[in-house]
Amino acid sequence: MEKNHFWFPKEQQDDEVEMKVTYDTRTQPETGMQSDDDSTEDRDIGESQDEMKIVPISTNDAQVLQSPLLPLTEEKEENTENSPVVPVPIILPQRTVMPRKRAILMAVFLLILVFNAARLSSAQFIGAEGWASVLGSHVSSGDPNLLRNVAIQLRKKLTPGVTAQATPHLTPQEYIDALVQNMTLDQKLGQMMIVQFVGPEYGLAISTMISQYNVGAVILFGVNNNIQDKTQLKSLTRQMQSNSKPIPLVVAIDQEGGTVDRLVNLDGPRPSAAEIGATNDPNRATQQGNQDAQDLSSYGINLNLAPVVDVTDVFNPQLYLRTFGDNPAKVTKMAGAYLRGLQRNGKVLGALKHFPGLGDVGADPHNSVPYLYRSKSDLEAIDWAPYRVLIRQGDVRAVLVTHEIVTTIDGSKPSSLSYKVVTGILRNELGFQGVVITDSLTMEGITAYYPEAQAAALAIEAGSDLLMGALTPNDVASMISGIKQAINTREIGMQRIDESVRRILMLKYQMGLIRIPTI
Repeated sequence: MEKNHFWFPKEQQDDEVEMKVTYDTRTQPETGMQSDDDSTEDRDIGESQDEMKIVPISTNDAQVLQSPLLPLTEEKEENTENSPVVPVPIILPQRTVMPRKRAILMAVFLLILVFNAARLSSAQFIGAEGWASVLGSHVSSGDPNLLRNVAIQLRKKLTPGVTAQATPHLTPQEYIDALVQNMTLDQKLGQMMIVQFVGPEYGLAISTMISQYNVGAVILFGVNNNIQDKTQLKSLTRQMQSNSKPIPLVVAIDQEGGTVDRLVNLDGPRPSAAEIGATNDPNRATQQGNQDAQDLSSYGINLNLAPVVDVTDVFNPQLYLRTFGDNPAKVTKMAGAYLRGLQRNGKVLGALKHFPGLGDVGADPHNSVPYLYRSKSDLEAIDWAPYRVLIRQGDVRAVLVTHEIVTTIDGSKPSSLSYKVVTGILRNELGFQGVVITDSLTMEGITAYYPEAQAAALAIEAGSDLLMGALTPNDVASMISGIKQAINTREIGMQRIDESVRRILMLKYQMGLIRIPTI
């Protein structure tokens, strides 16, 4: 009987235990696979099958294994037992040593990780997008030193030998145009978002929206628990601004006084528009506007979504005590005086609302879709009169558009998504070229019609600039995705996006957030 010994490659150790496996090479069937019909017969001749036997051997018997690359060896010898032996060494676990090159690479990787993590807040680091930031990958790409690098580019355009004193003055519009030309699409779309968040601290959601999505504005609400005390509010706005790179944030609130008094627990109650309007004294309105500006700027807030310029004609619980009166001339006079006081120090700007007018509707767009049935002539004489006068005076920097169906203008779309209302009336007929802000796109007045991604795209098509409503990073991503899809299908052109971004950056210049560089 032949006995074959098969040795498998192995490094020898003094304390190893070797095993020898014997393999019996008896007569075997010449065919490989058996059919199901042959299986019973095969089981009956088990004694003719190959057998394996494992027996311990000494280390000396395995000297043939000195080289790990030795081929299988075969030797013949007689054996009184039934089966030959194939020696197979048993390898005990050994300590693994990392190769030097791999260790160096791992060390370099960890150093990069620690260095980048040190530049982030804890919320960014542990967040869903935080690790992407640490490893150098961002949701939206762009130059983090945009303002500085654009200034350098503009300086390089100077004619050699021309002194700084002879340099032509750079206008705000020229500088803003240069910024827009150097911004990525993600940066531009981020600037068009005015987001909200829940909680009094700079948490994960707002951190991600600011640092990863480059949002241009944030609005604070009492109902979202954003405002607790003076120290907390100042710290919150300071941290938001410090993390908004490269372009500072618009930090907004709707501080009207009366029933909408967001700072009542910090500064005490402020009078309502109805109370101020009852005095019929523009100076009283100017003083209150100035007081509100001082309060807001002390907390790092630079945009007040006020005054309300709706002309009350029917009872609407949403507008209770929030309007200056039921006469267009009075509303124009008092709202204009308040706006001048609010914007006097140049640190806080206001926004007229709620275009095209809620004075003649009884429904609340937060809960349902209001319908405005006035004729166009009545709209021009009543609801739009304050806008027309104040826009012509040059004091209006922003207008907030609400969600309602204006049947005589566009009976198919809410006003905030209607090109006929926003561009046709507000921009073309009334001549407003500032920033148009949508009311929240998460209100029932919008969600009853469209998902947020589609609503965002439609709002831009209509002519709006700042889109309000996103509460989470996913909301921002959804809106941006909807806008990009509309860009890809050419429903929105890049020129239209650039127009909005220029208006937003000009608003930030007017707030003192963007400074024209000296070239």
